[in-house]
Amino acid sequence: MSREAGEYIFDRCEKVHEIFDSTIIISLRRHDALAASTYRLNVKNGHTYRFPEFLDIKNNQGVRKLEDFTYMRLIEYVEKITGKRPLVLIFEDYKNDPDFYLDTLCAGLTCEIDRSKISQKAVHKSYTDKQLRLRRQFSQKFLDPSLDKENLVNTSIQDYRLLKSIKERVLIRVSGLFMRLARFAPQSWLDSEPLIFQEDLESIRDYFADDWRACIAYVDEQSERLGVIRNVAKQR
Repeated sequence: MSREAGEYIFDRCEKVHEIFDSTIIISLRRHDALAASTYRLNVKNGHTYRFPEFLDIKNNQGVRKLEDFTYMRLIEYVEKITGKRPLVLIFEDYKNDPDFYLDTLCAGLTCEIDRSKISQKAVHKSYTDKQLRLRRQFSQKFLDPSLDKENLVNTSIQDYRLLKSIKERVLIRVSGLFMRLARFAPQSWLDSEPLIFQEDLESIRDYFADDWRACIAYVDEQSERLGVIRNVAKQR
């Protein structure tokens, strides 16, 4: 279960366990990196609200709630509904120590893999800040940021019926075309507002520091239990 499943991840964990009665694998990414990545995806898809409105660490009135970004809450929830520990993987480990990441995955699943056949090429490369800023500027001509946020906050998983799903798929396809064309736009078209302010990312990282340390400690204990050894010093 990738943490990028968003606010629906708890429901999805229940469904996976209910249907398959399987061990759940949780893939995590440091909170500030995940928040930035998810926000960038939302901008690409045409949303106009600003980054502090995505994850509001002061008042918890954002598009996503702080409790849904607390990873240990998810881990403990999975332990409760399945009666066993999930296998927890950290994306930063894959970047810094891929052998440790793959050793953990194989040990947890009691399997082997042919590493010579694993491609390290990126599948979906991130769009540039210029492309995303232009996308947000263009979208804002038609969608007010405050209205955009209100619509998202008041949307539940039950609202994703056939018509809404079709509409979003069309929007995503149009977004992809816009983003490709935006690569060739002159820099002068950009306004002065950054896509994300660095201090907002640092605030998220500080806010969730204890939760992130707890996740790393969980993976450390897990690696000892599985007999997996790190090859590179972990990044905190």
